[in-house]
Amino acid sequence: MTPFYDSKKCINSFKRRPVLITGGPRNNDYTILPVSTITRKENIDPDFDVKVEPEQYPNINLDRISYIRTHKQTIVHQSSLSKEIGDLKTEYEELYLLVLEKLEEFNKRMMDDAF
Repeated sequence: MTPFYDSKKCINSFKRRPVLITGGPRNNDYTILPVSTITRKENIDPDFDVKVEPEQYPNINLDRISYIRTHKQTIVHQSSLSKEIGDLKTEYEELYLLVLEKLEEFNKRMMDDAF
């Protein structure tokens, strides 16, 4: 279960969604990036959302065009993770490295802005 803002109900909520694990476990927690379908195209971040097309990456078992949201890093407890749908690092190393580059760039910008 990952957090999200439910714009219809105007509340923070949780739902099951695919995620990319980027770190952990540490104290039973994993660092993750959400993988989302984005219905409102104006919400796509051109710098930090990485597009994943199912036809191009069939072994990660997504059924719709989705985006790995490198600017939405969060922590989840291991009990929130249910099943593995694929291994991006092994199956599609080039895509995995692109995601890590975007994540690093976002985190660097955040740190630069903090100083």
